[in-house]
Amino acid sequence: MKFTPRLPDENVNVSKTHPLAELAWLLGGLLLLCLLVFGGLGLAVDLTVDHLPPRVEGWLGDYARRQFPAREAAPLQRRLDALTAVLPPDSPLRGRIFRVRLSSDPQVNAVALPGNTIVIFSGLLDEVTSENELSMVLAHELGHFAHRDHLRQLGRGLVITAVAALLFGERSGVTELASDLFLTWQASYSRRQEAAADAYALELLVACYGQAAGATDLFVRLAAKKGPRPSRLLASHPYPEKRIEVLRQLIEQRGYPVAERIPLGDDLRRLLAKEVGKE
Repeated sequence: MKFTPRLPDENVNVSKTHPLAELAWLLGGLLLLCLLVFGGLGLAVDLTVDHLPPRVEGWLGDYARRQFPAREAAPLQRRLDALTAVLPPDSPLRGRIFRVRLSSDPQVNAVALPGNTIVIFSGLLDEVTSENELSMVLAHELGHFAHRDHLRQLGRGLVITAVAALLFGERSGVTELASDLFLTWQASYSRRQEAAADAYALELLVACYGQAAGATDLFVRLAAKKGPRPSRLLASHPYPEKRIEVLRQLIEQRGYPVAERIPLGDDLRRLLAKEVGKE
């Protein structure tokens, strides 16, 4: 019998799968691994936050305040003190001393920082038209403190930054992409935080003024402004329209009265004029 050499029908060293399909599986597996890592670390952050020693929170506060240069503002502090004076007796915020500082940053925003500090940006101060509105903003940030949202978000942000840099390199484009993806994944978590802080602020506003005027005024004006919006998925804060709807429902369900707004005091007007260059 004559031997005729031929190649085997199969070669275990050569895959039958298209190279692009293999690449897709590889990238998908890597993304799944990253999701599991970030999810596990995020859960660990949530479990740790409630037991974080005051000394550690103070250290985090020092770090966070360096990222938001701001100065003391006595008119804002007086409004914040009025709110903390009417905190419920069983509030976890009772006995804590809160400070509010003013940043010259023109964005319409405010942040709660570890270490009992609230930073109000000048752009937001320029938007408010009554003391009720300003108190709603400050009470909202106190709501974040009551729920310890400020620590959870800071902890998760640090986890995202550190792990992405560890896996892909500090200056890698993949690191930036991964961070964006996981920040998107966290967006709904932030929306829940914001809604809870709004409800908390409404209760504190009514406790301070005896009525709910000013609870939605700022959101109504922001909703009326025209301009590009981020995608609903990427927006960590609920849209103003949604916040207006939810707050009005709460006011109606709880039977809160709505009376006259209190105009901004002269001290706040002078502070506002100085910040926006009107003096």
